[in-house]
Amino acid sequence: MQIRPRARHSLIAAGCRRRPFGAVSSLTAGVLAALYGVPSGAAPAPAPSPEPNDDAALQEVVVTASRRAASAQDLPISITAVSGATLEQKGIEDIAGLAHSMAGVNYTDRGPFGGVNGSTLIMRGLNSESTAFQEGLATSVVPPVATYVDDTPLFFNMRLQDLDRVEVLRGPQGTLYGSGSLGGTIRFVLNAPDPSGFDAKGEVGLSKTAHTHTTNEDISGMINLPLSDTFAVRINAGASDDAGFINQTNLYVLDSSGVPVLSQPTTPSNPVGLNPQIAPKTYSQDGVNSYQYRNARISMLWKPNEELKAQLSYYYQRSTANGFPYVALGPLAYTQPIAAANQFLPYGQQTPVSTPPNLLSLSPGTVPAGTDRLTNASNSLEGTADDVNVAALNVDYDFGFATLSSSSSWAHHNNTTHDDLTAEYINFNFYQNLYGQNPRNIINAQDQLDDKIYAQEFRLASKTGGTFDWIAGLFYKHEKTFIQEHEYYPGYNAFYNACANSGLYPPTDYGGVNASACGAGEQPPGTVVDGISNPLDQTYIGDIETTFKDLAAFGELTWHLTPDWNLTGGTRVFKQTVSQAQQTGLLFDGPGFVSGNSLSDEWRKALWKVNTAYQLDKTNLVYATWSQGFRRGGVNALPPNQPIPARQGTVGTTCPPGSPNAGFYCLGPSLLTYQPDKADNYEIGIKGVVENRLSYSAAIYDIQWHNVQEGTSLTPLSLPSAANVGNAYSRGVELEATASITPHLAAKLGYTYDQTKVTSFDFVFAQNVTVPLPPPGGPLPGTPKSSVALGLEYAHMPFAGGELRYALDSHYQSKLLSSISETAPVVPGYTMLDGRISFTRSHWLATVYVDNITNTLGINAITDPTFWGNRTQAVLSRPRTVGLTLGYSFKEK
Repeated sequence: MQIRPRARHSLIAAGCRRRPFGAVSSLTAGVLAALYGVPSGAAPAPAPSPEPNDDAALQEVVVTASRRAASAQDLPISITAVSGATLEQKGIEDIAGLAHSMAGVNYTDRGPFGGVNGSTLIMRGLNSESTAFQEGLATSVVPPVATYVDDTPLFFNMRLQDLDRVEVLRGPQGTLYGSGSLGGTIRFVLNAPDPSGFDAKGEVGLSKTAHTHTTNEDISGMINLPLSDTFAVRINAGASDDAGFINQTNLYVLDSSGVPVLSQPTTPSNPVGLNPQIAPKTYSQDGVNSYQYRNARISMLWKPNEELKAQLSYYYQRSTANGFPYVALGPLAYTQPIAAANQFLPYGQQTPVSTPPNLLSLSPGTVPAGTDRLTNASNSLEGTADDVNVAALNVDYDFGFATLSSSSSWAHHNNTTHDDLTAEYINFNFYQNLYGQNPRNIINAQDQLDDKIYAQEFRLASKTGGTFDWIAGLFYKHEKTFIQEHEYYPGYNAFYNACANSGLYPPTDYGGVNASACGAGEQPPGTVVDGISNPLDQTYIGDIETTFKDLAAFGELTWHLTPDWNLTGGTRVFKQTVSQAQQTGLLFDGPGFVSGNSLSDEWRKALWKVNTAYQLDKTNLVYATWSQGFRRGGVNALPPNQPIPARQGTVGTTCPPGSPNAGFYCLGPSLLTYQPDKADNYEIGIKGVVENRLSYSAAIYDIQWHNVQEGTSLTPLSLPSAANVGNAYSRGVELEATASITPHLAAKLGYTYDQTKVTSFDFVFAQNVTVPLPPPGGPLPGTPKSSVALGLEYAHMPFAGGELRYALDSHYQSKLLSSISETAPVVPGYTMLDGRISFTRSHWLATVYVDNITNTLGINAITDPTFWGNRTQAVLSRPRTVGLTLGYSFKEK
């Protein structure tokens, strides 16, 4: 990455290539540029003759976001470029840290669980999915933010090590980045091998997080080997072990088959422990959400001459977690996990039922000893394993008039997760009719995301400096995705048989309403239901196999009408095809509860962009943009006639008299597919540099989001699906400013105001979605109205033959909602404060830091009581962490 001064001299950040702009201060190595990265500004002035150094000069970062190398400050778009030196200096290791370092990028920190659901990463408010549902469950909806590892389109919770830079492009980027770039695009650009010289560095870290019982440990290293003047190899690797800060005090003791163990023996008069209830035996475990990360990369660069450059690379990352960062929000999560409002009358608002009514607790419960504000109420241990492999070949050839680039990449992302869905199941209003009132029930989910991508792009970018600049390209993507959601109720078949054979309890009426002690039982194991075999105690099956192909031609043309005014037009013409096979349903409930579906669809469309920019002077410009974003559609497999009542208050979902399922729920055929959605972005902005000491950018945007997609739950059986919600908008203001106040003192401020609103709901969606919808006019989930990032830095302080650097960073976000639901709790806003002191001497760098100085309980999302009842839980950021890192580099700091 290239970092250069706005005017007088070059300040080189660690690990960045030098540019011949004059004298270099010994440690001015991007300290000011490394303050989060530099907001985009205006075109730089031509470099004048060397003058005396000005250590307070601002920096600029050279990026390739526009598909050609250019200063981030030259681009008439809303972009923030963060150097790799910045990431290291700030201790930013993952997307959560990156998001907190800037305003307007919202990320729900789930650790290794965070790379399977696109709702975790949000820009400009464009998100409709719940940010706190089933943490390890992927949906078929494409994430609303496009993420790239170099030029490979792939979303996962990447460890940010040995990066050249991160480029954050706000707003739809459909012409250059295609399907999925609705809210924006983030590019993680890794360091390339350098044939010019040997380099190596290493770092070790040790830290302690509040409410943990062991330390966090980190180690990373890099070596750059120039094997000749034209060929080099670069290798880096890292390992991190983060201690868990969440305890679980309500875990069930399980036997070898995964069935909860009774806390006391049954008796002849109470053979299945129903009257009185016999609870399961429990235990507690501390630090359940420990995380482990392992990553490695090897890259080879061949540059035989000035015209040709080829780079081959392979990246691997494995992330594992032993639990969610979830905490219960009240004692009812333990003593009365079933919410009364979720049940039929006399508790809820549905059809009256006969006695006995549904129970609000299936087993006697108390708040366990040791429970505190960092305790998870789930009944079983959870975990995930996330593996990512990326191989890429990039070739560039300079023809003189233009540069031809080829980017070929293959990626495989495989995530397997097991999680506890007991609270979700027992809060279904049909649960006690179909599944009974077993006091020792436990529901486990086995989820998987298996995503394989091959992508090829050819680009031809003209040289700049003439009346016209242009870029043209071809893109092809082939993606195969498998999503699995299998859920099990260990021991139910044995419980039902013992309960029914006892002769003490009447059988269920199979109506999905009236409570039943034993439930409906399950189809005999091996029974084929709608072509799907039923394993023992498997409650639910959800499998989605998707093949997606995208073929596109794209281009942008910039006309320099005058030396100060230019006009850019862009388009992307594409053909997309999707084929999906899906099977879903409640397996052991039999016919009517299971379905399979295979459909294909195709879209031939064009996306457009128009941008105009005017250079006010050499360092300030204004611009206006209209751009578009797009996401493909898909299919659902849902049982057409479900033998339970339609949700009260809906219209057109009850089967008519005389039909086979008369009086019960009927599926509307339009729910078998969901259509593409599109965003139209209208934006104006100003950006620039004042006196080479203050850089700024400001943008106002209005995004109209049409036919919004959401991965959600549909029908009274609450089956995972995808649907078109309706229409929405996002309107806001983005501000960034970086000030070099003195040669020692620098500051950065970022602020985003984002007002999102669902303007209308699709009628069919509103009649079939499981959750109660709020009136139109409510916000989209996951985005606070206001977010602030503030950084202060005092650097270049001589000490003991080296230099000291002090930094204080803060992040604020206002309240938000986690889902589009009338029952969604308000997530309170919070402020995080981090501090660092670094000492640099020769080749050594030591840092002492405190993250979350005030030990704030940073709640990122809260689960919806409609699904989870009184066992509503919150997703938390990490508590206060105190640490030390020590690094050594062969290149002098």
